[in-house]
Amino acid sequence: MYYPSANIKEGEILVKGKTLGRWGPKKYIVDFDQRIFALKRSDPKKKFKVYELVNYQVSPIVKKEKRYQFDLQSQNGGKNVPMGSESEQISQTLYNQLKKLSGKQEIPERQSQIKIPQPLQQFDYEIPSYFDIVNIRESINSLRHELNLEKFDLVFNERIKVYKSQTNPLLFKVISIIDGNQTDVCLRSISNTQNIHQWNQFVQDTSQKIKDLSEDKSYLISEIRKMINLFPFKREFYYLRHTFKIENTHFVLERSLEQKRPPQIQCLDDCIQVQIILIRQNQTHLQLVTEQSFNGLTFPEEDSFIIQKYLEQIENIGRARSSQKIEPVSIDLKQHEQVEKVEKFQQEPEEQSQKLSLQEDEEFFDCAEDYDAINDKLFLAQDQRPQDDEIIKLSRQSVHIQAVDHLDNLQLWTDTKMKDYLSGLYCSRSINQKHQLGPIESDVNSRIFVEQIEGANYLYRQDFVRDEKNGGLKIINEEKLAVQKSVIKFLITRIGAQLMMGKSITGISMPVTIFEPRSNTERVCGAMGFGPIFLEDAAKSQDKYFRMVQTLKFSFGFLYTYLSMEKPFNPILGETFQGFFDNCPVYCEQISHHPPICVTIFYGRGFRIDSRLELQANFHSNSVVGKNLGQTKIIFDNPYQEIIVMMAPGGMSGTTYGDKVMNYFEKQICIDVNNKIIGECTFNPDKKYCQFFQQDYQNFQDYVVGGVFDVSDSAINKFQKETYRKYKGVDLKEIKQTRNVVSGFWTKSLKMDNQRFLSVYEDFPMKLLHSAYPIASDANFRMDVLYWKLKNFDESQAWKEKLEILQRNDRKLREAQAKKKKK
Repeated sequence: MYYPSANIKEGEILVKGKTLGRWGPKKYIVDFDQRIFALKRSDPKKKFKVYELVNYQVSPIVKKEKRYQFDLQSQNGGKNVPMGSESEQISQTLYNQLKKLSGKQEIPERQSQIKIPQPLQQFDYEIPSYFDIVNIRESINSLRHELNLEKFDLVFNERIKVYKSQTNPLLFKVISIIDGNQTDVCLRSISNTQNIHQWNQFVQDTSQKIKDLSEDKSYLISEIRKMINLFPFKREFYYLRHTFKIENTHFVLERSLEQKRPPQIQCLDDCIQVQIILIRQNQTHLQLVTEQSFNGLTFPEEDSFIIQKYLEQIENIGRARSSQKIEPVSIDLKQHEQVEKVEKFQQEPEEQSQKLSLQEDEEFFDCAEDYDAINDKLFLAQDQRPQDDEIIKLSRQSVHIQAVDHLDNLQLWTDTKMKDYLSGLYCSRSINQKHQLGPIESDVNSRIFVEQIEGANYLYRQDFVRDEKNGGLKIINEEKLAVQKSVIKFLITRIGAQLMMGKSITGISMPVTIFEPRSNTERVCGAMGFGPIFLEDAAKSQDKYFRMVQTLKFSFGFLYTYLSMEKPFNPILGETFQGFFDNCPVYCEQISHHPPICVTIFYGRGFRIDSRLELQANFHSNSVVGKNLGQTKIIFDNPYQEIIVMMAPGGMSGTTYGDKVMNYFEKQICIDVNNKIIGECTFNPDKKYCQFFQQDYQNFQDYVVGGVFDVSDSAINKFQKETYRKYKGVDLKEIKQTRNVVSGFWTKSLKMDNQRFLSVYEDFPMKLLHSAYPIASDANFRMDVLYWKLKNFDESQAWKEKLEILQRNDRKLREAQAKKKKK
């Protein structure tokens, strides 16, 4: 963790972004004592992006596009940082400061004074200069006396005690007391790299001492921590360890090594650790003080969780007395309430482990470092291999699974989902769940409705107002508009780069900054929030016309809740989503990559929704039009009735010039083939259509006229012949009898027979809740979506592009296999 010294200079400079290549102002700190350049981040939890200038050089200033700019160039394989200013003086001042501090040079005398506030000769021990910093000296002094636990909370109290600072969540103190003289056992366990994996299940047995620095009795350590899941995850830490003895007390010092580590290694950042082993009253006391953060993590509380779980493993050291091989104790994570310890697995641990892990020498798509980063960013989950004395078997659940809504609280999401997902047994847990395949009784008092999003009406949010001149939803969110405008420049830059490298432009990926943090599988499910409200009432009635009216309401509700000015992530082939509306399950799966098709099933009380939708988008010179092409079947019981819904296309005008306005076009259609009933509403109808239903003509894009009517056989035959791909609606001549008439503005309210039909201000959808244990293919386990939620757009973009490459490669393999079968 970086803490600025007193000798700093602050200012503001333009820095070039990584994803879109846009220049933006950033506040910075130049720390002359610690030779650090730090950029302040917009998220207060992240504080600084730190650059140790000893590892950087500064390129000469050049003038480009009215900017005087230069690069902070990494000397160990890291990324360069372009920066500059339109003011030559500002650029030159910062350049001179960084130039003076960058590269390997003698440390100024002032820095040495800062590191050691007291003269060295006042200490009765000597340590190598690399460990000679204030925090380590203070920790040694604290451990030599009575450990001060003021302002520390006890967070773990089993065989050891783990205390966490109340003011610094990354600072921990650990106390372990073992009967008898176990000094040798503790010293071997801690300082011998080959023994660590025996007591700490996070550490892989391939960790090693890679260099013996005999001149100062130190060791260069490469430590690998592992994760077992669908893929093998590894993090490699690079640090110096020094051991020494003062009287009868053994000290083990550790500090992360940034300067000499290989550039490809994901390393602990600003890590110090001081451990002592001493004998008091025929007991071995092992005490530890550590402060560390992980490179690239977003939230201090997540770092804190990882550190704590790692430290809890120290309790296993004391078990060395009764066994030559120290067996790790499973960490008692707070499992979901449906998971309970009931009996042992029948398989041996080795057999179970083989099912959960992959061989180390297998090769995968080159994404290991990104997996490492996302694992560290979320949770360092334990290797939960079944033990002989403590095994977890998942109990079969009753029909209902408690739903969990994670979107309001990212920490809750990571606590309840990612901790288990990143453990080796998650797939078994999910598969062994008895997933809910039908609705259960409604809990009316516990229904959650979505009345507002972003502090405004769920439809309008902070993004839209009604266009009073032409009708429709006018986009007013300037921040999102600016991001969307930058897409054109982004795409032009990418296209030019691809062509210059002689590559195809088909691999260009849209920037994630215009996306919302969910996949289309989740978005489609979320659009069914009016189902339990309108269709459940319809299922209670035997009136086929009332059912059609309620289905027409539901179809408009789908349009309302699906609409957004942001694009969802394109689903991966085989991706799924599981959720609930008022104890009614909804499932979705992406069954085709090209064209993109998802199927959805919703089990309601007295009805079922079967949907098969193909997402289409067409770009024009100044507009874009999208459509969920396909049909959604609403199937009622008692008596049986089937209604087919076809969604109207929607689009946005003004993509290149003019106001950006969103609207729906053409017709919203519901058809009951067996009973020859059609519910149809036309957007921006012509005069003839309005006159037929005896409604006033109004030339607004969001004006709607239509109704429910009986139709002739020819109308049904035409639909069956043309199907949903070509059918454009009923011909007015095919209407035999009009049962109900709908009119109004879909952006405000609609009336049926002059009575309220649907209002965006009075009718609200239900909130989509997420399954507690969805299968591992669930959309919310996608790395690009997770990184988006963590606001790390660079990593989200990188992961999105990698997944798209995998999709294209898989498609080529399928096509090649299909050709072989034809032969």
